[in-house]
Amino acid sequence: MSREQNDRGGERIAGRALPSLNRGVLEVSGQRDEVITSLRKAKTAAGRRKERRYVVEGAELCRRALTYGATLEALICTKGFAESEEGVALRASLPTDCPAYVAHQGLIAKALEAKPTPECVGLARLEEREWSELISAERVARGGLWVGVDEGELADNLGMLLRSAEASGVEGVLLGNGTVDPFGRKVVRGSRGAVFHLKLAVERDMLSAVREARARGIQVVTTSANTNVSYTTVDFTKPTLLIVGNEHRGVSEALIEESDLCVKIPMMGQINSLNIAVAASVTLFEASRQRQESQEVPKEVSKEAEASDVG
Repeated sequence: MSREQNDRGGERIAGRALPSLNRGVLEVSGQRDEVITSLRKAKTAAGRRKERRYVVEGAELCRRALTYGATLEALICTKGFAESEEGVALRASLPTDCPAYVAHQGLIAKALEAKPTPECVGLARLEEREWSELISAERVARGGLWVGVDEGELADNLGMLLRSAEASGVEGVLLGNGTVDPFGRKVVRGSRGAVFHLKLAVERDMLSAVREARARGIQVVTTSANTNVSYTTVDFTKPTLLIVGNEHRGVSEALIEESDLCVKIPMMGQINSLNIAVAASVTLFEASRQRQESQEVPKEVSKEAEASDVG
């Protein structure tokens, strides 16, 4: 798509001036438009990897993407939304190198194949990290906390897991062995924007990644219903990688054998397992609780220290 600046600072496509709406927008002409082609490709995992972009649906998630540190590379919205107070404010918050486009809602619907069709979608830069970067010596030294997912197949569960991971303060996330794409639309929506802020590493050989973590002094904790060790007995103040597994099969035996500890969440009813989002959330917030308590100075100790200073 060819673009150029007009003499009023607005933008043109193929020589046609477009309305400014407080900030220049580009009018999408049809399905063959470059940005619509990119939007359509970003629907699939293969397309996302090729384009290095993923879809952000709705104004709220687009705002969170900008706030949480994701890089929006394009904003596509209906004319009605673009002219609304909310739309004008959102476009005004875009970085200068992020173009805003106006398209018919039917065009967006056909490209996304989503119901209901959002009035506003963004294309964000797909950024993955190297696992070795996420477990650097500096991160280990400050007692990092990581979570790993082994063959997590359900997008909604992964999205909720990432939401809890971000809230509990993890250093990074290890995704491997057939786990669903973290940049898929359902995962992004389910994470409520956590995917914009978390550092994600996708590793096909998760066993090697776990061995690397242990070699760097990180304790590896796996979860299973087939153990008698409670998750509350773990010292989570140490650098820790928590691994949860497939919704049906759990964590693989190879990873359990490689781990330092295998724990379970005791249950009182007839159900003997939880989905990975809940299991990870319960365990991560136990780790968060321990870490917060370890940093608190007891009042009695604090008073003794003050008396010593006075003396």
